[in-house]
Amino acid sequence: MVYYSDWDTFERAASELFASAADRARYTIKYRNCDAALVLKVTDDATCVQIRTERLDDIKRIARLHRQLCLSASHRTEAIKALPPKYSQATKPEAPAASTKVSKSSGAVSKSAKKKPRGKKR
Repeated sequence: MVYYSDWDTFERAASELFASAADRARYTIKYRNCDAALVLKVTDDATCVQIRTERLDDIKRIARLHRQLCLSASHRTEAIKALPPKYSQATKPEAPAASTKVSKSSGAVSKSAKKKPRGKKR
């Protein structure tokens, strides 16, 4: 994991990483309240670039990078649609059945057998 100190080099490296590994790349934005710092991380599981900033001036830069990465992600939808399906129709895993219980008084079906009590937590 590489922390960049300069925004321009981080932005360039993040854009290149996101463009090179379009099917696996992702980015996260995390705010650390204890440090009052914002951490941006772009990774493709092999390479990871990060920047930590405590300046409010970088919010517009972050928004611009976010728009740029979202735009490049939306342009790759055709490439994603062209990928083969992960599961074939025969081997697709089935969703687990939800447990249902019939109420004696109303005859209605409810998903949960027990309701949580409402009120103040003590």
